[in-house]
Amino acid sequence: MLTDNGIIKSAMNKRGYKHRRAEDQFSIRGDYVRHLQFVFSKEYSTKAGLVVDLIYFAADVVAEKLVIGFYRENPKIENGVYINTSRSIPLHKFNALEIGRTLDKLIAPVKDNLK
Repeated sequence: MLTDNGIIKSAMNKRGYKHRRAEDQFSIRGDYVRHLQFVFSKEYSTKAGLVVDLIYFAADVVAEKLVIGFYRENPKIENGVYINTSRSIPLHKFNALEIGRTLDKLIAPVKDNLK
């Protein structure tokens, strides 16, 4: 699933997101898992400065679903979070097409007028 030719990595590479090896900086305690398994990121330059997208993949084992989270922020300003949302896919529907559809719905286009 998460190998070089895996569904998730292929979908993220297609969208220009990179996997960060230093996962410790993305360790988030939340409702789904204590430590996230995979985080991908992408950076943009806008008039407002640097904008960073983080896409994380976590498993909700109890509900048997894959949770995909989307977080967009300007790390240079206080309260610089533009978007923080997530969607989930039941594990029995896990396939490349469903991952692609979910990512298309989740990832909003970057607007250059972010403040």
